[in-house]
Amino acid sequence: MATAHESSASASGVARAHRAIALFFLLGGAVQFVLAGYSAFGGSDWEPHQAWGSILSLIALILLILAAVGRREALQASAILFGLMLLQHFLGGAGEDAPALGALHPLNGLLILGTASLAAAGSRVRFGPPHRTA
Repeated sequence: MATAHESSASASGVARAHRAIALFFLLGGAVQFVLAGYSAFGGSDWEPHQAWGSILSLIALILLILAAVGRREALQASAILFGLMLLQHFLGGAGEDAPALGALHPLNGLLILGTASLAAAGSRVRFGPPHRTA
């Protein structure tokens, strides 16, 4: 049976892994923008952008699992990040038939980067004006 110290060390390791992977995800998000720009200007087809997006979605799922296991303060941001990644796939796929939806794909990409930075920091996603403390 694990002692409290061993459990704490394990949770600490999971938290460190979550943070490191979330920072890697942020870097990967920047790569996504470069790949999209490269494709948009005729440097390649969209396959590298699509493939890397699928890998980032898998990483977002891993972040969600790690947050649930050992970094509860990042759970909300990690869950929203995973949801935004699912939405990103939908928007990208719908873009050819519904350009108005496809136009939201890069905007959602910015939301993904912001949410990933909150997950890396272990901060909550807050909606509305900032709350003041007395």
